[in-house]
Amino acid sequence: MSHLFDNADPQPAGYRDVDAHPLAAERPAGLALVDVREPAELDGILGHIEGVRPVPLAHVKSSAALWPREQEVVLICRSGARSGKAAAQLVELGFTRVMNLRGGMLAWNTASLPVVRLSSNTLPTLTDVRDVLARALHGLVPSDAVPLPAEPSREALTRVLDGLQRSPPPGVSQPAELERVLREVRDLLAVAKPGNGGR
Repeated sequence: MSHLFDNADPQPAGYRDVDAHPLAAERPAGLALVDVREPAELDGILGHIEGVRPVPLAHVKSSAALWPREQEVVLICRSGARSGKAAAQLVELGFTRVMNLRGGMLAWNTASLPVVRLSSNTLPTLTDVRDVLARALHGLVPSDAVPLPAEPSREALTRVLDGLQRSPPPGVSQPAELERVLREVRDLLAVAKPGNGGR
């Protein structure tokens, strides 16, 4: 067995959280990478890790019935929430070396680790992400409610997204639409390149 599981952070549900860099550095033979997102998500902007086994969350328990209980398994999703649920399910089924990718594909992309993407579209810059956010917020929130950084950094844009998620500005016309926008912009931010795209 590998040191990956031994060095991962234990969670109350019995699985362990592993960070993106250690997982990328140590991919031991026999390690199962299981992506619990829906099939369309694997081909989205966040892409997927090479060699993953796609098993949507709703099918994890039935698929796992055929897996060896002592196998090391890393569960992956967009942000780590669904894969945490799947990890807890595997522990309940008697799996002993279960890990969850902390932060999911958002963290993997933010760390600039290798990703398989079907789309050959050029990845956005941080300036592009700021501009997408500004256009998306137009009409959803009062125009002066969200100050966007003139020179965007990943950290500054993350602070804006976190602030909007924690407490949307008064006067938000469509809360569900704002939540969808924040999710999409967070995905773009995870894959964005530094720079302004030559503007």
